[in-house]
Amino acid sequence: MARARRSSLDGDIFRGGSSVTEQASTGAQQAHDPLSDVELRVLGCLMEKELTVPSTYPLTLKSLVTAANQSSSRNPIMSLGEDEVSGALDRLRERSLIRRVYPRSGERREKFRQVADEVLELAGGRRAVLTLLMLRGPQTPSELRNRAVRLHEFGEPTELTDALGELAGRSTPLVVELPRQPGRRENRWAHLLGENLGVQPADPQLGDGRPSVERHVGAPAVMTPGPHTVGAAAPPMSPALEPFRSMLGRWEGDGVGEYPTIDDFAYTETITFAPLADKPVIQYTSTTRHADDGRPLHAETGYLRVLGESKLELVVAQAPGLIEAGSGIATHPGGADDRHAVRLVIDSTIVSGTTTAKEVTATERCYLVTGGRLEYDIAMAAVGHPMTHHLTAELKRVGAASAL
Repeated sequence: MARARRSSLDGDIFRGGSSVTEQASTGAQQAHDPLSDVELRVLGCLMEKELTVPSTYPLTLKSLVTAANQSSSRNPIMSLGEDEVSGALDRLRERSLIRRVYPRSGERREKFRQVADEVLELAGGRRAVLTLLMLRGPQTPSELRNRAVRLHEFGEPTELTDALGELAGRSTPLVVELPRQPGRRENRWAHLLGENLGVQPADPQLGDGRPSVERHVGAPAVMTPGPHTVGAAAPPMSPALEPFRSMLGRWEGDGVGEYPTIDDFAYTETITFAPLADKPVIQYTSTTRHADDGRPLHAETGYLRVLGESKLELVVAQAPGLIEAGSGIATHPGGADDRHAVRLVIDSTIVSGTTTAKEVTATERCYLVTGGRLEYDIAMAAVGHPMTHHLTAELKRVGAASAL
């Protein structure tokens, strides 16, 4: 099996010394854990710096430590070390809230970027509000408006209250209004992403037919997209494929490629995942074209064999003369019962080729589906180079897949 290594697509990427089985057994449990204070600080810093200093974003580990420990715009003030921040980054990757960015040519340090705004469906004022609450604790609407200037410019007075109301009114609320403190004119608001909040909602009716604050301090809500096109098609497929329904269909999008032996390039891609009728197998096809002139670049086809909810195998035949087989795990970022998101992490067990094919000795693939978005990272060891990042792409669902 390929050497254990983290990919830029975060999630249950293998840690050195951890087996596929060990990762599968812990992934679902971790998805439901609340964020620790350190994890909240690290994620909040990434969400903040992306908007306030885009020229230096994504952030290196050293930059993140500095941001987490700064004395302004933070409550409480922390003094974190690199080990603590690095550990928080590992856990946030397992929750699909951040991603690693591979060093490009001429760079030495890996960097990190957040994708919590996508996973939690945050934009504009909602993102600004949640970021401030994560970094500075409970605040009144007036405090949030004054402190959000660099993150989002609130227009009408109702825009901020509407943002708070939307976050509080979700099926799994992300914020809650607190009882008014003596001497204050406004109630404060707090986020519900962390541990040991110990707060009660201002409106006692919230506890009538709705979970209390303490019951909401689990994992952040995974995005809840609308009805899936694939779900509407209802193909006759094996029940074993139900946990993978969100990835079935036809996808189109763009990607970029790099490797030490070639020039960087951009490409367009079409991917199809289609169930084999009554079989725990998904047929996979991929074709790519050069982004500039549309000439064909690569094609591959194969099968994903599902061995339960967490284990799977992949076999792929590639047009350049390579055959690849691998095994890995599947996890659901929103928990075992969530079917809107699925993540696949696959290490090759064997790569073989024809006499004229390029020498490739190992591959690592990571796919992440969240609603109508498919993202992947692929790394490979080839032509004498160790495992090195090769491809990154982002695609959107454009059609349903029928059972074959």
